[in-house]
Amino acid sequence: DINPHIPQYIASAPWYFGSKGPTLKHQRPQPEKQKTFSTIGDHYVRGETLGVASRFRKGACENCGAKTHKKKDCVERPRKVGAKFTSEDIAPDEIHLPDLSLDYDGKRDRWNGYDPSCYQAIVEEYAKVEEAKRQQKEERLKQDLLSGEITVIREQNNDMDSDMDDDEEKYADNADMPGTKVDSKQRITVRNLRIREDIAKYLRNLDPNSAYYDPKTRSMRDNPHKGTKNDPEELQFAGDNFVRFTGDTLQQAREQCKFYCL
Repeated sequence: DINPHIPQYIASAPWYFGSKGPTLKHQRPQPEKQKTFSTIGDHYVRGETLGVASRFRKGACENCGAKTHKKKDCVERPRKVGAKFTSEDIAPDEIHLPDLSLDYDGKRDRWNGYDPSCYQAIVEEYAKVEEAKRQQKEERLKQDLLSGEITVIREQNNDMDSDMDDDEEKYADNADMPGTKVDSKQRITVRNLRIREDIAKYLRNLDPNSAYYDPKTRSMRDNPHKGTKNDPEELQFAGDNFVRFTGDTLQQAREQCKFYCL
């Protein structure tokens, strides 16, 4: 069904489309013209070969002896005497990579063809190192027990624990906590975010005709509760100017003026 509000020049298909009546199929993407890309499971095989031959085979590369390419396509160093005549040091046959149709993300996928099981070797290596450290510590404790140095053992245990803690925390010292910037060398913490319990100045009074809030300097100079019966001294916030012109602030300003005038 075609909406009656659709104009005729849109619903009427061109003569070469082959439609006998009004339709909207020619306004939509045609399936035969859409590009199909390879799935995420399709990837290149990397680092694998088909095997190495023991002698030169007919039709193989005359330079390296691989069956999967010719001499003009060989990427190895040109030999003085090719494998065709020596039948020695024959290169392994390569695997023909599939012709994949990759999209924008597939062409830039850095993990294409990566086997997660390869990371197991790294895990096993670190496990062996930790096991060697544990055995070394046990042997050291046994030697100390046989020598009777119990007090020294306790001191060594404390030193080793402190060393382990230092090793674990030396990278954590340089990390910044959320909302703070910590200088690990000077031990100075600078807060760059306001405290969550503090109420923003523009939320003190939601009346648009109340005190003006300057978002650039984050200042509200006038009293947001101006015109009410509330005493400014009893309010939690009565404007930035109230803090500047109350208490000993004025007295301090007068003393500074006297000093500068002298």
